[in-house]
Amino acid sequence: MMQNTTAAAPADSAHAPLTPDGRSTTFQAVEGGPEQHSGTTLLVEAYAVLWVILMVWLLLVWRRQKDVGARLDDLEKAIDRAAAKLEKK
Repeated sequence: MMQNTTAAAPADSAHAPLTPDGRSTTFQAVEGGPEQHSGTTLLVEAYAVLWVILMVWLLLVWRRQKDVGARLDDLEKAIDRAAAKLEKK
């Protein structure tokens, strides 16, 4: 069994070796400013955006269905008129 006899490089060294001994094994928080958005806020915003997209899509589908229904009614009336003309002849 081989032992590594080299000492571990300091964590703040700019040229730390890429060996298991040279890597940090603990979590170290990054200093530099407050968090801009919390995870909860981002989650709520994401769900709100999805709900808005869903509602807009449903509104568009509803309006399109209403237009298709009106066109279908017009088509049925035209068919009835054509059938009435054929019966008169």
